[in-house]
Amino acid sequence: MYIPKNRIKTNLYTRGNEYKNIRTGEEYIGYYWSMYNGTLFTGKNPNDKPSEQIIKITQTENIEKQESENLNFQQFAANYDMEVIPGQYQNMRDIDVYNNLNEVDISATQLIPQQYYPNPTEEDYTNGFFMRYFACKINETSYLELDEDTYTKMKKQDPAYNWIPYRIFRIQWTLVGEARNVAQANLSQIDLVETRIRKKGLKEFIRNDFSKFYKPQSIQSNLTTDGTVYKNSRTGLAYSGSYHIHPDKGPMVGAEHIKEYHDYLVPIS
Repeated sequence: MYIPKNRIKTNLYTRGNEYKNIRTGEEYIGYYWSMYNGTLFTGKNPNDKPSEQIIKITQTENIEKQESENLNFQQFAANYDMEVIPGQYQNMRDIDVYNNLNEVDISATQLIPQQYYPNPTEEDYTNGFFMRYFACKINETSYLELDEDTYTKMKKQDPAYNWIPYRIFRIQWTLVGEARNVAQANLSQIDLVETRIRKKGLKEFIRNDFSKFYKPQSIQSNLTTDGTVYKNSRTGLAYSGSYHIHPDKGPMVGAEHIKEYHDYLVPIS
């Protein structure tokens, strides 16, 4: 059946808790389109088969509340960085309603991946490694570290995320072992990734800290540094000379660990 374009709304999207399939009664998540009389069908448009009718799970909110919400939704129109004002984060359900009310293509309001700062668990240290997840802009030397959930959704091309401009990848990051071997293992992983994605800059993004999250199983003594790796956490000055790595305290001044106070070392950014 031919339906004039001005009689339908296409490319609408629901993320759930809104519609159900009238035939199966199951909740519907995905694209849908609307007839001029408000009847809804699955698919981006009438040609996207199978096209099955869906209905609202609950009654829509009253018109006054909807108009009030619509004013709030306008804050999102030009800002999709997940934050409208400090402490006020965008609600994807709200964005869906705004899109549908204003016939906005969902690609304009997809989530942009955010920087994530991982923290290995004790189980990770027991295993000796954990996975780190990254995204890089295809046409830029720009990187982000992701959490596993965001990485998985972007890998599956979840329409909630603006995954198109990014190339995503993961790295097995070594956590324990002999200090030099750990750093070399992680450097090798990064070299492999940069070769595979044909893009440099990941080393600089992680600040060349190939021992990040490193945790020795015992005190490693009689180590030396040339002044390009660590600085004294108390003075802020680059440190060269003997040092040791304590399994709980990290790098410290001196070849051996002693009971008396001695300064901590931190990586030079």
